[in-house]
Amino acid sequence: MAPYRRRAGAALLQAVLPAAAGGAVLAATDVRAWLPYATVAAVAAFSGVSALARHGRSRPEPASSPPESRDATAEAGRNTSARTSRTESGADATPDAPGRSVYEMTRPVRPVPVQGLADDPPFTVRAAVHSHVAHIASPGLLGNPEAVHIPLTGHNLLLTLTATGPDEVVLRSLRAEVTDRPPLRADGVALARPRMPDLVMSADLLESAQRAVRAYRRLRGPDVAVLLDHSPAPVLAEAGAAPALPLTAAPGASATLTCAPVTDDGRWVRWRLTAEIACAGRVWRPWWDLTVTATTGLARFSPDAAPAPAPVHALYPDHYDPRDPEKQRTPSETDRTFQVVAHTSRDGRGVLETPSRPGPGPEPPGAAEAIRRAGALTRTGDLAGAAEAYRSAAEAGSGQAAYLLAGLAQNQGDLDGAAHWYERAAARRVPAAYNSLGVLAMLRGDLDEAERWYRRGMDAGDWAAAVGLGAVREKRGDEAQAEELWRLAGKRDVPNADQNLAVLYERQGRHREAGELFTRAAEAGDVQAAVHVGFRCHEAGDRDGAERWWRTAADAGSADGAFYLGLLLVLEGRAGEGERLWERAAARLGTPGRAVARTPSGPEAGTTYRVGGAAESGEVYAAYQLGLLHWERDDHDAALKWWTLAAGTGHVDSVFGLCQLHLNVRGDLAECLRWAYFALDIEGVPADRVAALAAGMREVAEQLAGAGSAPDPGAAAEACSLAAEAYRRLTAHDRAYRPAWEETIRRLVALAESSGSSRARQQAASAAARLRATG
Repeated sequence: MAPYRRRAGAALLQAVLPAAAGGAVLAATDVRAWLPYATVAAVAAFSGVSALARHGRSRPEPASSPPESRDATAEAGRNTSARTSRTESGADATPDAPGRSVYEMTRPVRPVPVQGLADDPPFTVRAAVHSHVAHIASPGLLGNPEAVHIPLTGHNLLLTLTATGPDEVVLRSLRAEVTDRPPLRADGVALARPRMPDLVMSADLLESAQRAVRAYRRLRGPDVAVLLDHSPAPVLAEAGAAPALPLTAAPGASATLTCAPVTDDGRWVRWRLTAEIACAGRVWRPWWDLTVTATTGLARFSPDAAPAPAPVHALYPDHYDPRDPEKQRTPSETDRTFQVVAHTSRDGRGVLETPSRPGPGPEPPGAAEAIRRAGALTRTGDLAGAAEAYRSAAEAGSGQAAYLLAGLAQNQGDLDGAAHWYERAAARRVPAAYNSLGVLAMLRGDLDEAERWYRRGMDAGDWAAAVGLGAVREKRGDEAQAEELWRLAGKRDVPNADQNLAVLYERQGRHREAGELFTRAAEAGDVQAAVHVGFRCHEAGDRDGAERWWRTAADAGSADGAFYLGLLLVLEGRAGEGERLWERAAARLGTPGRAVARTPSGPEAGTTYRVGGAAESGEVYAAYQLGLLHWERDDHDAALKWWTLAAGTGHVDSVFGLCQLHLNVRGDLAECLRWAYFALDIEGVPADRVAALAAGMREVAEQLAGAGSAPDPGAAAEACSLAAEAYRRLTAHDRAYRPAWEETIRRLVALAESSGSSRARQQAASAAARLRATG
């Protein structure tokens, strides 16, 4: 029956996806039959995933690391229908994709290690977090070697004090202090399930849902509210300030204090709780490093109303809300709606199916410590040391270390090394590695290989791979499938999905839809979309809007934003600030001796594929403009530096600039010809530019052949040979250039004979043979 149920789930959700307005229709016609209601619930399932992912994002997300939990499940909340999800398994449960995933909360209570108790005190003190909703950031996403579990505001922090000796133990005070508020980056959400769903369409989801229901229990009413947003910090909770303190544990007994951390800050709020504990005339001050956020990303759905944003207190009313502390309802008041659990299709037209399958291979002993050490070395800038630490663990069989080492190699421009280690990670069944291999194949232009890896990533439930597969289909002319893949991935806020879809719409003339997507992506933190919205503002005459969006992108690290903001400022006479922006962007290309490889996905390098090539990047444009700026100032050495960087990526104008600089300023014909041949190999160079290059080289050849008292027929032959090659390539596309090609070869043969150079004669013979071969 399981395969039949999976097919039924796929058919049902695929059939109802176009009927997003079904709930309103049922309400208007007063239809309350069970089957229509189930259909509307399934529609709300699809919307629920999208709302969950969209609501909490503040930045595009970098590549995440492999999952450690593979069971596919689904989650339904208050007035909320099914959402695609997976099993949360232990403290290291992580999503199997860089996109957003929803997990069953099978471990709602999680211990937090105590610090600052070096000796052996006559008591134990334990802290545990109990929450119904938590964001999950996979290893590496927040710079941590392990997954980060971020509970939502109003949860329970349970402090249990036990007197293990003959004396009573007293918790005198608590001190809460926020230590950091970095941007929230999460690629998973875990939700509690208070009861079993009404309909399970796939048998392999049952066990996960049952585990979640067994683990569920209500939160306690707090003894102490820890108000983390109060200023000035720190916030003190002590005897006299909190009725629950002091907390006393008699000898051999335990006492528990329930705290409710509260914040309205949607960032990743990291905070420290310090206790003062007295026993037998001594005082200890242990502490716990904790985390919390206010961002829920939840929405309520019902057949009678449009989706509505819902704070955690509405969906799980036992999460403490200081604005309404008495409003503590029971789950039975909110569980009367229909709930669905379902898999859907593998074909890209529904939510990705993720049936149960073997997880990544087991990590070898010591791998976690090696990864943690490598992460610390990376943060200090010791990339060689980090690579060695990752390599030792990867060679011992760690798929996670292999994946992280590959990412390190890719960021350093070593794409071959990255491919090697991504393949090692893929062999250990690390799903994120499939997608990264697809990205590398796209960079090499191997569409067949890219599609193969992207489809493997999609089979593992990775929506980032769907973005890449859309890029493959688009390059093959299948815009309809690319649109479908990007549209569905965009509903899950996968990086670059909305951006790619907007570019497609723009090319198709669907400007209103493109504008809406660009704006939505920019407001959600997509820096490349912010660049485009800046363009739209500029075209509409909104100069301030253009500067605001370009500055937003530049401040977020976008080289494109820095380039266009710099251009705006330079044109307005603010050349100093504009030049500094360009230098900051162009410096990312490396040095003329070692250019840095750049993936088209920008800040999400290796995660998803963004449409656009390296020679179209802000770094390259900035380098070219800097070269032009210095050329106009007659600072030819600086112009050479910046144009060399840009030309190395295939930027045509920079290549031709170098030809001119080497020939007319430095008098270096050999270097001029080297860059000229490079120009001929760049795909897409306009024919008129190639024709101008050919004519220019013929003129140089004539000048060298009759250069006063010291003609140089050998150098003239070199220049003429390049002109012949340029005309040959032009003739392959336009026979009108054949007479110029024939005349250039006749001149090359004459120069070769007069030069006496065997190299010139060889070049002439080769060129003449190519001409004869074309008839």
